[in-house]
Amino acid sequence: MSTDRKTQLSTDPANTEHLRCGERITMDELAVHLDAARVWLRQLALAAETPTVPIELGANICDRLDAMAEEPGRFGQNLARADTVISAWQPLRPYLPNRESWGARAHGSDRQQWGKRLSTVLSLHQLLAPVSDDLPWRDEEPGIAYLDGLNGIPGVGEWESARAARRRAAARQAAIQDQAQQERCSTCQAIAGTHRRTENGHIADAYHKPRITRATQVVDEALGEEQ
Repeated sequence: MSTDRKTQLSTDPANTEHLRCGERITMDELAVHLDAARVWLRQLALAAETPTVPIELGANICDRLDAMAEEPGRFGQNLARADTVISAWQPLRPYLPNRESWGARAHGSDRQQWGKRLSTVLSLHQLLAPVSDDLPWRDEEPGIAYLDGLNGIPGVGEWESARAARRRAAARQAAIQDQAQQERCSTCQAIAGTHRRTENGHIADAYHKPRITRATQVVDEALGEEQ
């Protein structure tokens, strides 16, 4: 794995190569970047105290930047703590507060019994909450290290967050809409590059089904080639 520093080449939110050394960002990298954001915001706050043009920015900018800096700092501390828990294989409570299983033991469990509370991959809060130095439950219910608990979940190596899945789904739908306008419509005879027209000649943003079907095929084929 290369450790060479990468340069940020784009402001596109999807361009994250400069934030990580590997294919995915590590918890340690994320924690350090968040602390860097804290430092940067506080430095901006101090720099804004003495701008080149005399203007009072203290309450409007400086104080607010200082307050904003607290949140990424807190996020970074929590992620660093979680990284220690995971990398040190510290045992977690084997069940969540209402006796729900987590990790591989929750996979395939009865959803009607547990509903949305059932978690295979834990959230940051769920991971940190069971960690304790005083573990009286260990004698009866031995703790489970986080990575051990995930072992056996199908496709865990390709896991992505629900937020990432929603973002990709939204991007796919937007691409389908863009592609649909590039397709000819066999229903209303709209040519490529034009909007759909209703029977009385009004323009609509929605497209007829044949156009959407063809656009979906084109987009999904392109997404398949990218993977």
